[in-house]
Amino acid sequence: MLKKLWLSYRQWYIKYSGFSNDQKERDDLSYFRDKLFISILILTLALSLISYIPSAGMAIALEKWFVFVIDTVAVLVMMFLILNKHMRLTTKKTIFSINLFVLSFALIIDLGLNGNGTILLFMLSVLITLYSGKKAGVNSVLLSAVFYIIVLFIDLTKWIDIRFFSESPIEILFVVFINNIVFGLLTVLSVSFLIDRLHNALLKENELQEELLEKHKNVVIAKERAEQSDQLKSAFLTNMSHEIRTPMYGILGCAELLKEYHQEDSEYQEYVKVIEGSGNELLDVITDILNISKIETGLMTIKKTLFNVNNLIEEVYKMFAPEAELKNVEFILNNFISEKDSQIYSDSDKFSTILKHLIENAIKYTSRGDSIIFSCSLDRTTSQLEIFIQDTGVGIPRDKKDTIFNPFYQVDVGNEKALHGSGIGLSISKAYIEMLGGGLILESDIGVGTSFRFYISVDT
Repeated sequence: MLKKLWLSYRQWYIKYSGFSNDQKERDDLSYFRDKLFISILILTLALSLISYIPSAGMAIALEKWFVFVIDTVAVLVMMFLILNKHMRLTTKKTIFSINLFVLSFALIIDLGLNGNGTILLFMLSVLITLYSGKKAGVNSVLLSAVFYIIVLFIDLTKWIDIRFFSESPIEILFVVFINNIVFGLLTVLSVSFLIDRLHNALLKENELQEELLEKHKNVVIAKERAEQSDQLKSAFLTNMSHEIRTPMYGILGCAELLKEYHQEDSEYQEYVKVIEGSGNELLDVITDILNISKIETGLMTIKKTLFNVNNLIEEVYKMFAPEAELKNVEFILNNFISEKDSQIYSDSDKFSTILKHLIENAIKYTSRGDSIIFSCSLDRTTSQLEIFIQDTGVGIPRDKKDTIFNPFYQVDVGNEKALHGSGIGLSISKAYIEMLGGGLILESDIGVGTSFRFYISVDT
């Protein structure tokens, strides 16, 4: 509760005095010294008001009218400094210091060593060091030394009859005053040294923060440039895909028309088939490039429909079976989805694309004598369609398992004899699986084979 009251009190005065508005015009150390002075000023007033009533009452009871007047004036000066928001902070510091010096000197003269004047004088030197610096702190100690010298001189010459002179011999006063000066000077220098170290640490921290801000700014700029470059690349790929695909449709259309001519000429028909097959392959590559561009730019959407998953799986299997047979690769389909569960609600085009890319990848990296197992199952309790595609091909190196899903990446691009494709089939498959609410698990060992297990969420 006290902490809340203090924070509210301090926040009120900072807002009242307009102190925070001057922050930009000061260096860091000066600003924090002024901020500390504000806290000392309002805290001193609060404590002064709390202690004033008992001390003033005691002074009246003991007929210490001088102490009563000095305390009253000191409190009034504090209130004046607090309430005057037009006075400069440096002027407030000066008046605050003079006010406490006068109070300390008056208490020492009237109460001697039995009062708290010497303690207040010692504390004042420390406070001045905190809010005004080492030079001001040393000057405050020198001012105290001058006062002590004057007091000793008066005691020695007996010019004025002050009561505490008779209570304490001049030798004791000399020792006490010397100790007060030495301890005061030692404390001021120690506090000043600590402040200098803290200031240097603060400057170093500010330098590091500026460096970090500069590095962060450079990183942000680099990130924006990379994103802009990536967007330009995606836009270029999209535009080029459209530009190339349009004439490709014309080539394939003409190839279809050419099949109607010279049907008895087998060589002619073979050439037409080459044109048609190569055109379809190129069209598939262009379509993949367009799709990966849409995925990276966030333009790819999901279009769910109700379809028969068994029919789609059978269609994909029959599409790749001849190719596997041509390579003497055993291609096995294990479909565990019952006919009553075959109707599912999902994006059939994307599911078909996933299967085609993964099976095509399996056939590509298998050779004579290898095998491919294509398994499908549906879990009604979790509404998940699970697909398992396993081959006994060349396998994938362990350090490449994460990077093979990057667009346009091939595992062994440096090997001229290796099989290379566009490098985006796995990227598209992984992206589509995640878009359909699923996940992909890859397991592979060199020389043993590779298995892709994925699941997607479906409505049955």
